[in-house]
Amino acid sequence: MQAVFYSQARNNLREIINKVCDDFDEYIITTKDDKSAVILSYDEYSSMKETMYLLSSKNNRDRLNDAVDQIESMKYTKRDIEI
Repeated sequence: MQAVFYSQARNNLREIINKVCDDFDEYIITTKDDKSAVILSYDEYSSMKETMYLLSSKNNRDRLNDAVDQIESMKYTKRDIEI
């Protein structure tokens, strides 16, 4: 993650957008009033929102954690899915 001041970000916005989209880099943009924001790619943002949604329900979070535990302990059943 890189940090830049607002004026530097404004002058290099296209380059910053390309870096966050191509390299999955993130930028913290800070103003002279010490306010900060983060720039990240839309794909990364969407992924984070999806993860937060999936973990927002206790039942869903428990089921996902159980699935991870089963995979880690090799206690799962492999099934072929017909398409």
